[in-house]
Amino acid sequence: MELKENEVYQIIGKVENINTGPHFSNTTILKKDGEHVNIKLEFDQLTDIKMGNVYQFEAIAVLKSEEELVLRFQGLKQIEDVLEADELSELLDHFYVYAPIPMVQIKKGIESFLSKIENKALYDITKTIYDQHKKVFYMHPAATKFHHAYVGGLSYHTYTMLKLIDPFLDIYPYLNRDLLYAATLLHDMSKISEISGVDGEYTKEGLLIGHLVMQTIDIDQVAKQLGHEALEEVLILKHMILSHHGQLHYGSPKKPQTGEALLLWFIDTIDSKFTVLGEVLDQTLEGQFTQMVSVLDKMRFYKPNLKK
Repeated sequence: MELKENEVYQIIGKVENINTGPHFSNTTILKKDGEHVNIKLEFDQLTDIKMGNVYQFEAIAVLKSEEELVLRFQGLKQIEDVLEADELSELLDHFYVYAPIPMVQIKKGIESFLSKIENKALYDITKTIYDQHKKVFYMHPAATKFHHAYVGGLSYHTYTMLKLIDPFLDIYPYLNRDLLYAATLLHDMSKISEISGVDGEYTKEGLLIGHLVMQTIDIDQVAKQLGHEALEEVLILKHMILSHHGQLHYGSPKKPQTGEALLLWFIDTIDSKFTVLGEVLDQTLEGQFTQMVSVLDKMRFYKPNLKK
C-alpha cells in the first residue's frame, strides 16, 4: 500500500506473524485483498495483539530513513466493535475455515441438550458457565492443529459429542444422562482460555495448567457461588472433566473411575479421530491410501473402491 508521511491509516487485517528481536518488534498482517502489511511495535504493545486474530489497526506512516516510510502502531479495535454482523461474517470468510454446519444450527442443538438437564445443580452450573462464555464459544477452535482447528470447531465438536450420548444410553441405561450432558457441554470450555484463538497459540495458563484443570477449577468456583459445592453430582462432574483424556500420558490427572467418565473419554476420542479421518478421506481418491494421520498414530488408511 502507498503511504504518505504522518497520515493515519485504519487497516483491518489478520495477524500472521509477530516478530521480535533485541532492538525491534513488529507484526505482519494479512488484509482482505491479500496484501501483507508490516506494522512496527513498541515492546510493551506486544501484549495487545494475538496471533491469528483479526483487528482494525490504527497506524501512522513515519519516515524510517530518507527514502522509506513505515507504519507505526497507534492502537487497535476488536472488529466486532467496528463492523455490523453481516459485514463481520463476510470479512471472516476471507480469513478462516468454518465448521461444516451453520453456527445457528450448532447453537440451537447445543442449547436443546442444555435444556434437557433435569438435575438442578448440574443445570445451574452448566448454564452459568455456558452463559459466561457463549459469545466466544461459538467462534473458538477446539485445537491449534490436531482436530476441529477452525472457527466454530469447539462448539461443533461439543455438539457432535452430545449427539453421540443418547444412542449409548439406549443400550446402557444405567449411565446418568444429566452428568453426560453437563460434562460434555463443559469438557473443553476452558480451551477458550487455553488457546488464544484460531491460528493462535497456547496461552501461559494453558501450557502451565491446561484446560482439564482450568475447567475443574471453574466448576468448583461456580458450584461454591451457587451453594452446590457439597453435592455428589458436582464431585462426579469435576472427576469427569479431570479424566476425560483417559490416560495419564494424554494429560489426564486421573483415569476415568465412573461409567459416565469412561463414556465421556470414549466419545471425545471417537469424534476427534473420526472427524479428522473423514476430512482426510475426502481428499483421498478411492482405491488409494491416505497420508499419515497424526491423531491416529500416524497410520495411513485405505479408502475402499466399492461400487454403490
